[in-house]
Amino acid sequence: MTLAGCGGGGSPESISGPIGGDGGSTANSATLNWGPPILNVDGTTITDLAGYKVYYGDSSGYYTTVVDVGNVTNYTVQNLSPGAYFFVITAYDVSGNQSDYSNEVQVTLQ
Repeated sequence: MTLAGCGGGGSPESISGPIGGDGGSTANSATLNWGPPILNVDGTTITDLAGYKVYYGDSSGYYTTVVDVGNVTNYTVQNLSPGAYFFVITAYDVSGNQSDYSNEVQVTLQ
């Protein structure tokens, strides 16, 4: 079984940032929100979705960090340095099958 991309439209629905840390901290974060996939690539309904992975890096198409976020549809990446970040999401099922990357989204943190 192969999962279709995340969120129906294939990309995170929203991303927000920068969110500055408190007390003058230089830590920044980016919050991603997405909709769950509904169909497998073959058109059948997904019945065994297990979770999502968030990939990100500082160059478009090159993701140096991956985080398994479990079966949630939002995630905040914390402690990011100022600069541009590029994010994609994949979904995976209980058998470990993983979808293709979602569409890429970018956020620039100050």
